[in-house]
This record gives sequence, C-alpha cells and structure tokens, in this order.
Amino acid sequence: MESGRDTLKGKVVGGVIWNVATQIVAQVSRLAVGVVLARLLSPHQFGIAGMAMVFTNFLALFTDLALGSALIQRTDLTEEDRSTVFWVTVGVGLACTALAIGLSGVVANFFGQPQVGPLFAVLSLGFLLTALSSTQMALAARELAYRRLQTREIAAVIAGAIIGIIAAVAGLGAWAIVAQYLAFAAVSAALIWTLSPWRPRFLFSTASLRDLGGFGAKLFGSRLLAYINLNGDNLLIGRFLGGRALGIYSLAYNVMFTPMVRIGLPFQQVVFPAYSRLQSDHSRLGMAWLRSKRLSISLLAPGFLAFFVVAPDLVPVVFGQKWRDAIPVLQLLCIAGVGHTFVTLNWSVLQARGQAGLLLRLNLFCTAVIFSAFVVGLNWGVTGVAAGYAVAKWLLILPDTWVTCRSLSLRLLPSLRASGAAVPLAVVAAGLASGLRSLLVSGGVPASLRLVIVLGVGALIYLGLVSIAAPELVREVKGLRSLLAPAPGVAPPAEGTA
Repeated sequence: MESGRDTLKGKVVGGVIWNVATQIVAQVSRLAVGVVLARLLSPHQFGIAGMAMVFTNFLALFTDLALGSALIQRTDLTEEDRSTVFWVTVGVGLACTALAIGLSGVVANFFGQPQVGPLFAVLSLGFLLTALSSTQMALAARELAYRRLQTREIAAVIAGAIIGIIAAVAGLGAWAIVAQYLAFAAVSAALIWTLSPWRPRFLFSTASLRDLGGFGAKLFGSRLLAYINLNGDNLLIGRFLGGRALGIYSLAYNVMFTPMVRIGLPFQQVVFPAYSRLQSDHSRLGMAWLRSKRLSISLLAPGFLAFFVVAPDLVPVVFGQKWRDAIPVLQLLCIAGVGHTFVTLNWSVLQARGQAGLLLRLNLFCTAVIFSAFVVGLNWGVTGVAAGYAVAKWLLILPDTWVTCRSLSLRLLPSLRASGAAVPLAVVAAGLASGLRSLLVSGGVPASLRLVIVLGVGALIYLGLVSIAAPELVREVKGLRSLLAPAPGVAPPAEGTA
C-alpha cells in the first residue's frame, strides 16, 4: 500500500511535470505574441498599456484578499468555508470592477495620458472574471489537481495569444494587450468552472470568514507590499519618465521575468500545497525546501545569465532596432534576477507554516529597501532604476533567507551553500559563452547566428559542468524523483539560526 509520503511525493512530481509541460506551451505562445506586439507597437504604445496594467495589477490584489491561500493552508475545511470564500471573493471582484471604471479618469490624470483611462476601464472586467474562478483554482491546488489547473492555463494562454495577435495585426495598438489579457481571463474562468467538480452553495458563515480572514488579512498585507516590489518601478517610471521610458523598461522586464515566471512560479504553485502538508514536520519541510530551492536555482540562474550574455543580440534580432535602449536595462535586471533566485521559495515556507505575521514584517522590510532603490535610481533614468533593483535584490538575500532558516531551525550559511551549489557553475558557463560571443563579433558573424550559437554552446557548457561537478542535479532534473527526500551527499544543515 502506498504511504502518505510516497503519495505526496508522487503528486508533487506529477505537478512539476504538468507545470513544465504547461510552461513549454505557454512560453511558445507568449513569445509569439510578445514578438508580434513588439514589432507592431511602438515603445510609447507599450508604455501606455503598461500604465493601465500597473493599477490593474494593484486592484487585482483585492479580488481574492488572500482567502484562496487560506483555503490551501488550512488542514481541515468545511463547505461553509468554501462557499463563504467564494461569495466574498465574487462580491469584492464586482466592487473592484465598478471602482476601477469610476476611477479610470483619475488614473489617466495621474499619468497625464488620456488614453490610459479607457484602457484601464475595460481591463477592470478582468477583476470579476478572476474572482469567479479563484476559489475553484485554490481548491484544485489544495487537492494537488495539477492536470486540471494546467489544462485550463494552456488553453487560456493560447486563446489570449491568438486574440492579442489578431488585435495587433488589425492595428489596435495598445488595445491588443488589453484584448490578450481579457481573453486569457475569460477562457481561464470558463474552463476552471467546467473542469472543477465543486459548486458554491448559498451558504455564508461569519465564523468561517473570521477564521480564514485572520490568516488571509496578514497574507494580503504581504501581497500588497509584494505588489510595490514588483510594480513600484513601473509606477515611478510611468509617472516621472513617461510612456516611452516605461515601454522600454517593460519590454526588458518582461524578458528578464520570463524564466522566473515560467520556471519559478510553477515551482511555487506546486510546492506551497506540499509545504502546507508538511507544516508540522520541521525536518521534512526543511529538506523539501532546500531540495526544491536548489533545483529551482539550478534552472533559473543560468536562464538569467544567458539573457545577460545575449541581450545585445537578442533585443535587436527578436524585437527590432527600435528597442536597443532596452539592452542595458535587460542586463541589469538579469543581475537582479540571479539574486532573486535565492529567495523565490522562502515566502512559500512561511506562508505554508501559517506565519503570515512574520511574512508581513519581512515583506515590509524588503519593500522599504526595494522601493528606496527605485527612487534613488530614478535620477539616472530607466537604467538607474534597473541598477537600483539589482543592488537591492542582492542585499536582501541574507536577511530574507535568515528569517526562513530561523523559522525552520536551520543554519544560514550551510543552507545557502546547499541550495546555491549550481550558481558558480552557471557563472563559469556564462563567462565562457560571453568570450565566445566576443570572438564571433570579431569574426563578423551575423547577430542572429551569434544568438543561436552562443545560447546553444552556453547551454552545453553548463550541462557539462553540472554533470561533472553536481551529478545529483542531473538526476533530479531528469526524474524529479527525490524532491521531498534528503539529497545524496547533502547533509541537513545543523540546527540553529546562524
């Protein structure tokens, strides 16, 4: 008979596999629409859409109020819990849609761009669509029903890509981005309702709301601060540097963010429910965190470094010469991305253990550091903002990881060494790939061919270094067989905090 541990491990492995398959499809679709939009839209049009998305992302935080995460984290749930969360979420989503429509003129005045108002008003329809599906998605994640979730995402991403490209080809400008967003939200909501067996009942419990809301309120505060971390730069750039500057920064940020979203986010989606199952077992949770974190870093760090090396060829070849100003911004954001790989799963642990108050305090500290870096960097334009972000991300690695280690009674430095073993190998591979690119430039090799050669050779170098210096990582990536078990040759860090 299969043990509970084997069952959990099997579901997590299956979840990672489904997420990887989903991200392959999603990546191809989003890359296609991203290239088409970059070719057909100007930096200013990109920036106008980005301005609308900044406030759209802000109000989207309120559509769930972190109650979905509370459903996932709780050990036991009642039907009153599920239905109460659904009706509260839908009510808040409807209120956010109405509020956004009413505030569309204020948002346009804030940026000094009248075109932003209608874009923001139409985008607000996504709040209600998201609210209608968030409870079903949380319950599916709680059940580790990843096939259901990923089938929905694949179809929604493809639908959004098709609609976005059609709108861009039709000459709709910034509205193409709005169309892509709404098509994704609508298809996603329709499919999760079709695939989910659960239906809300006409039940509402104030006791359930108080119980789940206590955890959710603190977690919502953390999400609000995380929003500032992720969107404060866009807000400042759009307000003080204008639409073209925001368009350049947005393109660079989206390219930098790609590996983190496509690889890091699936890991977070899979491991959070698994971490929640292990919340009372410090030893297993600690080892699961280190192993999943090490695997995530080994995939993310080389991706960021690869973008750093090929950025001078990638941007003009893929997006066009009009985006050349995005090259240094992209490279600086890639440096920030490498630093971010060290903390991608830290907050998932604190959230899974129900330490929402600690997570809120940590988020407050990180937000103060990052937003201050944005403000200081603003004096040197979009490049300065990107540089400030990179510095802040690297400064925050130690305090962020220390808090998580303390929660799990692990030591800081051994934990960093255990989880980041692949980073030096990725740096060496990137250095060799950069040298190869310099030789190809001197030899007059066209940029498009350089891009393919450098990426291919760089990947082979990294894989070769890993197979020699860290063969256990190769086994993990191939089969993901031991995601929740102690790693061969990696002893648990001794208990303590530093």
